[in-house]
Amino acid sequence: MALDVTSLLASSQQSPPLEQLLAAYRTQLSRPLDTLKQRQQQLQEQQKLLASLRTTLEALFFSAQSLTLPGAEGNFVTRKTQSSAPDTITATAQKDAVLGSSFVHVDRLARNDTLVSHRLTRTDPFGLSGLYHFELTAAGTTALVAVTLDGTEDTETALRKIATAINTTPTIGVVATVITDTPTTVRLTLTAKQTGTSAAIRFTDTDGLLAALGWSAGMFADPENRTVMTETSAGYQLGRASELNAQLRINGISLIRESNTITDALPGMTLTLLRAQQPTDPDVTLTTTVDVDTAASFLQTILDRYNSALKELNSATKGALKSYPAVRQLLRELRTLVSQQLGTGPLQVLRDIGITIEQDGTLKLSDRSRLERELIAGSERVAALFTSPGGFGERVAALLQDVIGSSGTLRTQWQLVSQRIQNLTGRIRQLESRIEQQVEQYRKEYLKLQQLYSMATAQMGILSNFALLPPGMFNG
Repeated sequence: MALDVTSLLASSQQSPPLEQLLAAYRTQLSRPLDTLKQRQQQLQEQQKLLASLRTTLEALFFSAQSLTLPGAEGNFVTRKTQSSAPDTITATAQKDAVLGSSFVHVDRLARNDTLVSHRLTRTDPFGLSGLYHFELTAAGTTALVAVTLDGTEDTETALRKIATAINTTPTIGVVATVITDTPTTVRLTLTAKQTGTSAAIRFTDTDGLLAALGWSAGMFADPENRTVMTETSAGYQLGRASELNAQLRINGISLIRESNTITDALPGMTLTLLRAQQPTDPDVTLTTTVDVDTAASFLQTILDRYNSALKELNSATKGALKSYPAVRQLLRELRTLVSQQLGTGPLQVLRDIGITIEQDGTLKLSDRSRLERELIAGSERVAALFTSPGGFGERVAALLQDVIGSSGTLRTQWQLVSQRIQNLTGRIRQLESRIEQQVEQYRKEYLKLQQLYSMATAQMGILSNFALLPPGMFNG
C-alpha cells in the first residue's frame, strides 16, 4: 500500500506555526512568574503610598514643630492699622501694637538736602585743566572725589565729567545730576541719598574746582542760615537744615524725625508719612485692631495640613496599606488628639475657638465669628492652644516624630518593602531567564524533529514513486 505523502504534508502545514507553539509554551511556564509580578506590583504600590504618606506627614510635622519655637505665638497675636487718610500717612502694626486709635497731624515731610550750582552757559569754555580733588560729606559719610579736566571742555562737558566722577565714587552719600534749565544754560545739582539733617550736604574744595560752580564753605557755616539758591545763583534748596526733618504731632505731642518712615513713635507701629498737611486740615486717625484675617489664614494652613494627613491616612488604611497596623494606629491617635484638652486656660479645646471635628475626622473653622471674638478678647489665649507646652503643636510633633523620623515606623516599613521588591525583582529575573532557556530548548527540539520529518517525507516520496512503476520494469 502506497503512503499518502500529500496528506502528511497537508497535515503538517495545518499545524500552528512554531512561534505560536512557543508562545503557548511560554504562557504555561509563566504562570508562577505572573504571580511574582503581581506581588511585586502590590509592593510597589505600597512603597509609593508610604513615600507619599511620609511627605504629607512631614508637612504636618514641620507645621506643628514651628508652633513650639520661640515667637510662634506672634502668628496669632496679629494687628492691623487703618488710616483715615492713606494718601497722607499709612501704618503697619506688629503684635505689640496697642489696640485703639491715635491721632496724627503731618506738619512737614522729611526731605533730601539739595545743593545747586550757578546757572552757567552750556557752550562757554570751562577754563580749567588738571587733576582736581574735593570732599563731599552727606548721609554720615565723607568721600574724596577726583576729577581730571584737559582744558578743552565746554561748561556742559565739564559738569558732566564732574557728575560722573561723583556718582562713581564708592560710598558717596549724594547723587549728582546735570540739568539743562534753559536751552543755553546748565546747572549741577547734588541730592543727598537720605533725608534729615544728618544727611545735609557739606564739602571741602581742596583745589578750587567747586568755586567755579559757585560753591564756598561759607554757604553752610550756619546750618540754620545757609545760602539759598536763586534762579541764577548757587545755594541750597532749603536755607535751614532743620527743615530737612519731618515734623508731626501724635495725640497733640510734637515729634521731629529725620525720616518719613518712623518706627519709634508708637509701640509696635511703623508710620510712613506721604504728604504734609495744612494747619487747618483735620488729624489723621490711625485705628489699630486685631488682624483676624491674617490669624485665620495662618490657622487654616495648619488645619489644611492636618486634614491632608488625615485623609491620606484614612485612604491608606482602606487601600494598599490596610495590613499596616502602625498606619491605623496613627490615624486613631491623631483623631483622638484633636478632641482632647489642649490648654489649661480659659480656652481648652479647639471648639472653644470655633473649630469643629467633621464626621470624617477633619477639622473645620466653622465659626469664624467665635474665633474673632476670642482673638479680640485675647490673642495670647488662642495662641496658647497651639503653642504652649501640651498644646496642639507639641503633641502633634511628638506623635509624628516616632513615625516619620529616620528610624521611625514609616521609614522602617518603606525599607522593608524596598527590600522585598528587590528580592522579588531578583527572583523574577531568574525565573524569566529559566523560562527563556526552556523555550529555546523546546525550539531546538522542534526544529530537529521537523528536520527528521522532512527527511522521512522525502524518502517516502521516493518509495511511492517506485510503487507506481509498471511490474517487471526492471526485469532483464
